[in-house]
Amino acid sequence: MMIEQYWNIFLKRWWIILACMLLVGSGAYIGSKLMTPSYKSYTLVQITLRTNTSQTDINSLLASDQLVQTMTLLATGDPVLHEVASHYPHMSADKLAGMVSASVKTNTQLFEIDVQGPNPQQNAQIANDVASTLIQQQQQATQQSNQQAQAQFQQEIDTTLGNINTLSQQIADAQKGAQITALQSQLNGLQQHYNEMQTTLAQLKLTQALNSNILTIAQPAQPSSKPVQPNTFLNTAAGLLSGLFLGFLLALLLAQFDTRLRLQDLTQMVDWPVLGTIWNSHASNYRNLIYPNGPAINSEAYRILRTNIGLLRVDNPIRSLLVSSSTASEGKSVTSINLAIFMAKSGHSTLLIDADLRNPLLDEAFDLPEDVRGLSNAVLTMGTPVTTNSGKLLQAIPPPLEDIEEQGYSPVTESMLKPFIHPVPDVPNLWIMPTGPLPPNPPELLDSRAMQKLLAAIHECDFEMIIFDTPPLLGLSDSSILAAKIKDLLLVIDIKKARRTQIERVKTLTQQAGITVLGYVINKQTQKYADLPYGYRYGHKKQKYHQSLPEIQAAAVSMDRGSRDAR
Repeated sequence: MMIEQYWNIFLKRWWIILACMLLVGSGAYIGSKLMTPSYKSYTLVQITLRTNTSQTDINSLLASDQLVQTMTLLATGDPVLHEVASHYPHMSADKLAGMVSASVKTNTQLFEIDVQGPNPQQNAQIANDVASTLIQQQQQATQQSNQQAQAQFQQEIDTTLGNINTLSQQIADAQKGAQITALQSQLNGLQQHYNEMQTTLAQLKLTQALNSNILTIAQPAQPSSKPVQPNTFLNTAAGLLSGLFLGFLLALLLAQFDTRLRLQDLTQMVDWPVLGTIWNSHASNYRNLIYPNGPAINSEAYRILRTNIGLLRVDNPIRSLLVSSSTASEGKSVTSINLAIFMAKSGHSTLLIDADLRNPLLDEAFDLPEDVRGLSNAVLTMGTPVTTNSGKLLQAIPPPLEDIEEQGYSPVTESMLKPFIHPVPDVPNLWIMPTGPLPPNPPELLDSRAMQKLLAAIHECDFEMIIFDTPPLLGLSDSSILAAKIKDLLLVIDIKKARRTQIERVKTLTQQAGITVLGYVINKQTQKYADLPYGYRYGHKKQKYHQSLPEIQAAAVSMDRGSRDAR
C-alpha cells in the first residue's frame, strides 16, 4: 500500500485506533494501580586487596577484578541464601533467590547486592544480612585456608631443621676432611633453604594478616520510600503505544477483509465518471421515491443526472441507454423511471422500456392493467413465437415482420408499435413499454433476431431518448445481451450495499463484452448538510420568503392608500 492509502485507512477507522489506544492504555494504567508495589534496597560491598609493598602491581589489580566477579556470584549462592533464609520465618532459599540479585559496578572494586520485594524494611534488612553473611563466610574460609598454609610451611621448616641437626651431628662425628667438606656443603644448602622458608612464612603471615578481611560494607542498605514497580507512567505510555500499533494493525486487517464499497475506493477502481448522486431519503415504499418534485431532496439530483448525460456527447447526443446494477435491489428501476420522467419534463420525447423480464416494476409503478401488451408482445410481432409461463402462445398483433415484408407492406412504423407503447397521462413526452407477459426463456427472447429487429424499429421512431430498465448484470445474462446491442450502460450503485468484488466483476464483464459504461449513479448516499443541494438547504427560508411576500405587498398597498387619503 501507498502512504496515501494508509492515511485513508487511518482517517476511515480512526475511532478503532483511538478505542484500542484508550482500551490498552487504560488497562495498563488500571493494572499498574492494582499491582502490589515492589520496593528495592541495595548494599554496596567493597573488595580491598593489601600488599606488603608501597606500590600496587598489575597482578593485584587483575586479582581484584576477578575477586569482584567471584564475590558477585557467591553473594547469590546457596550457602549464603540458606544461611540468610534461616534468620527469617516463612522464608525459603528459593523465595529468597527470587528477591536477591548482585551486580558489578563497572571499573570499580564494588559490587551491589539488591533485594526487591513488597516490604521495604525487610528488603534493607535482608540486603545487609546477605552482605554480612557473605563477609562472615569469606572470613571463615580465608582463616581456614591461612591456617592450612601456615601448617604446611611450618611442617616443612621443621623437617628442614631436623635435617640440619642430623647433618651437624654427622659433621661432628666425621674424621676425614673430604667427608666433612661434603657434609658441610649439604648443611649450608639446608640452612639456606631453612632461612628462605622462614622468610616466606613471615611474608605469608604478614599477607594473611593484611588480607584477613578483604570485604567491607561500603554502604549499608536503607528502606526505599518509592516503589520501583509498577512504573505507572511508563506502563501507561507503553500501553498507549501498544494500543496504537494494535489499532492500526486491526484497521489494516479490517480494510483488507472489508469488501464494502466507498467513494474513495470506487474512484480508484474504475475510471467511469460520476453522473449523479441520489440521496438516501428513507422512504418506506418505492412509490414515494418516484418523481420527486418541489423541495424534495432528490429533485435536483435527477436534474443533474439528466444534464450530465446530455453533456457526455454534445456533438452526438445519446439516444438510448441501458440502466442496470451489479445486483438486485440497488435502485435501478426507480432511477430509470425518474430519469425518464425528468427527461420528458425537459421537453425530450422519452420512451421507457421495462426489459426486466424476471421482476418487472413499470406496470405496477404506473398502475397499468395486468393484461397490458408490452415488450414480449412486440418481440412476437417481429416474428418470433413466444410462450408464457403458463404455456399459452402470445397473440401477434400486428402480423410478423416477415409476413409484412413478403406481402409488400412498408417496414415497421411507429404506428405499428403503438399497441405496445403507452403514454403516461401525468407526464407529457413520456411513453412506456412494459414487459408484457413474462416468457419462460428471457435470454433466448432478448438474444433473438426478432429482438434485434424490434430495437431497430424503435430507433427508427421519433423518440429522442430511449431508456431500458434491465435486470442486474451479475448472475444473469439478460443485461449483458441487451448491453451488447445497445452499447451504452448507466450503472446504478447502492453505496450501502455494493461490494468491491461486485464492481470488479462488472468492470471485467463490460470490458469483455465491449460495453461502454457512460458512468455511474451513486444511490442511497448518506445525507450531509454540507453536501446537500443549495436549494434544498435554503428551501425553507425561500418558502418563508415567498409566503411573506404577499403580506408585505398588501401592507405596502394599504400604506399607499392611507397616504393618498391623508392628502
